[in-house]
Amino acid sequence: MNLQGNWAFAKAGIKVWSAYRFEGIVMMLSTPISLIIYYFLWKSIYAYMGTATVGGFAFPEMVNYYILSMIVGFVTWSEVDKWMENDLIWGRMITGLLKPISFITWYMSFEIGINLMNILWQMIPVFLIGFVFFGLRTTTAFNTIAFLISIVFAFFIYFGMTYCLGLTAFWLKRIAGLRRLRRATLGFFSGSFIPLTLFPAWSQTIFHYLPFEYTKFVPITIYLGTITKAMIIKSLAIQLLWIAIIYFIAHLIWKRAIKRYASVGL
Repeated sequence: MNLQGNWAFAKAGIKVWSAYRFEGIVMMLSTPISLIIYYFLWKSIYAYMGTATVGGFAFPEMVNYYILSMIVGFVTWSEVDKWMENDLIWGRMITGLLKPISFITWYMSFEIGINLMNILWQMIPVFLIGFVFFGLRTTTAFNTIAFLISIVFAFFIYFGMTYCLGLTAFWLKRIAGLRRLRRATLGFFSGSFIPLTLFPAWSQTIFHYLPFEYTKFVPITIYLGTITKAMIIKSLAIQLLWIAIIYFIAHLIWKRAIKRYASVGL
């Protein structure tokens, strides 16, 4: 593994984030506003329903859920499909293919660089805001370690799915519509919008056989301690399985994509 080369491309991601740092700062400042909206929205829902729990979450846990949803999102978010689309459209893809590391590692290192800045400038402040103003509670040492491992696995799952979508640009060239669909689908089925426990039991069963909940809902429930240690270990194992499946599929798509690129000279 070429760690020096990987770090060089990670630094490229850091530079890109820095180029758009104003957008990052705006997002950092808007996060407390989003948390306030979620706080009062769910406070009204709990008051209207007159119940102590909704979807298995007490009100403080529900607030913590949305704080953790943002935190996990800063680590796992990927727009590699956008970078791949742009590189194909603007003719930069050939340069990437000549780089001294594999195609997928190049983009992954780049995304890691961007997410390192997200962690520094957005995730850590949200953690602090959550603890100070919204009652985000700490968890056990075991759950903390499992949570950190889980969000790393979640990043690889999210990146892998986004990378697979990005590869379709070798055929479609412009995939902006698919990217919007990807964001909506992942947001809905990962539990970003509402906890998956609010869905009917039959749909939750289906979710367990899809990779989406392992990008956000599962890491959050690990931190909150709403699942047992045995379930945590099982969830981490399933995340590893999804990583293997997704990257195997990505490899198959890549072999076809590079053949098309070489044959038609995209």
